[in-house]
Amino acid sequence: MVVGAAVMAVACFAVLYGPAAQEKAEQLKAEQIDRENRALCARLGMPHGSDRFGVCARVLLEARRLHEDRLAFEAAGIL
Repeated sequence: MVVGAAVMAVACFAVLYGPAAQEKAEQLKAEQIDRENRALCARLGMPHGSDRFGVCARVLLEARRLHEDRLAFEAAGIL
């Protein structure tokens, strides 16, 4: 009975606060990626605000996407 109540409480919490927590996590991830992009592109001579920063950020986005694809394939046992 206690275990059932605990499971129900966790389920209710997830339903009520899950979307907000997910949104916050996505926001934090986007901020982290932006900081990484600024730092890496600056190291490569393309600081934020420069004409080439957009190109650098797009290349980093593509590299991240390819890495995520590789991880997904590995997790699925394809690679």
